[in-house]
Amino acid sequence: MFTYNLKEKEKKDIAVYGPSKLLKAICGIFALFILIGFFIALSEEGWQSRDILPLIICFLLLLVALYRDEWIISNRDKAFISIWGFGPFVKKDYYKYDDIKRIELTHFVKGIHASMEQKSTLTHKAYCVLSIKMKGEEEEKHDIEIIPEKSSAGKIERLAPLMAAYAGLEYFVDRPREVKVDIKRVF
Repeated sequence: MFTYNLKEKEKKDIAVYGPSKLLKAICGIFALFILIGFFIALSEEGWQSRDILPLIICFLLLLVALYRDEWIISNRDKAFISIWGFGPFVKKDYYKYDDIKRIELTHFVKGIHASMEQKSTLTHKAYCVLSIKMKGEEEEKHDIEIIPEKSSAGKIERLAPLMAAYAGLEYFVDRPREVKVDIKRVF
């Protein structure tokens, strides 16, 4: 639903990976216009059963506008910070650079076991997983993004090494991206 971007904010010495602020602003403005229209119709015609639909749409638009899901790479704090939630009710997780082993980009095909041949079909979709792998015996992973490889279109493969370089961390990729060239689009 959201298109995630990596933006560097030099003044704060951070890079933010999250959805565009423009999308949230547009959803908020649409919700405001629907709410204004709802109150105008309510004052002229009174309450009708069909008035519930604009309220539902307005509520959903406000949820999108208030939702936060972003990763902050802070060189000032020397940490990856995960923020997610609605409005002021957010959860923040801090992952210090010293506790992170590396940034990983792995691939898998949904519905296919690791021992099987991994080729994407109509029923088995290929995915990219961008995650941070922690140091320690358990080497737990925290996923930054899981996205279909086709939807990613190489974007994750380009952003992952940039994120690792910005944080000064090791970067690992399990395999290069499988590029399928459509001859009709090339010529």
